[in-house]
Amino acid sequence: MRAKAIGAAVLPLLLMSGMAAAQDQRCEAADAYVEPYYKAAKAALSLRTNKSLDILIVSSAPSQTRMGEKLRSYPIFLETALKERLRDYAINVTVHTEARKTIKDILAALPQALEKNKPALVILQTGTVEAIVGVDPDKYERKLEKAIEIIRAAGADTILVNPQFSPRTSFVTNSGAMNERIRRVSAYSDVSLFNRYDIMRHWSESDAFDLTALKNDGTYEAVHRCLGRLLAEFVSRSASFAEIAKLPR
Repeated sequence: MRAKAIGAAVLPLLLMSGMAAAQDQRCEAADAYVEPYYKAAKAALSLRTNKSLDILIVSSAPSQTRMGEKLRSYPIFLETALKERLRDYAINVTVHTEARKTIKDILAALPQALEKNKPALVILQTGTVEAIVGVDPDKYERKLEKAIEIIRAAGADTILVNPQFSPRTSFVTNSGAMNERIRRVSAYSDVSLFNRYDIMRHWSESDAFDLTALKNDGTYEAVHRCLGRLLAEFVSRSASFAEIAKLPR
């Protein structure tokens, strides 16, 4: 799945939630949620020099690659939205899933996944399994920091994605402690955090979506479509899509 930049025709950055708000008003989120603290310099360089961007999503979610008649999740919508922004540049989103595994197992698999895919940007989604099984937050923090070091040594940028918010499980798992550790690692490792947890909590509290059970009634894909487009806005700002779109073709 690939694409390239469209100069002046690139769609503008919208104040509330990029293109997502224009597509579905339920997707709206404060602009702060799609404003990265740090630039993805390697991703921007790849776009400038190679006219391409390879993104690797590393996740413990078993449903991350669902397609066809099954429920589609945010990586599909992320890639589609990124292609809309830079139509003449090759953009490829690949997913590596360590289903229901903790950060310990992800660390073990990470070098091979990086060698195989050679991404310029890694979207690292962890914390859910660790919160459910009760991984020690301090140990999790150290391993997450190590994962970023491995990614950086492979020549790629990192964007962290924290767990989903669920009103059914937020009080019975250790998600609060995991979210705090993810925020800390983001800050002292100089990598941006896409705050999926607070975005989804906002949607739940504002009744934009009923997140008590993401059933196959359209809600699951609607939520993931919103997440994919918001994350595309986040990646676009991180990798300077607006500036790159102005380059001569």
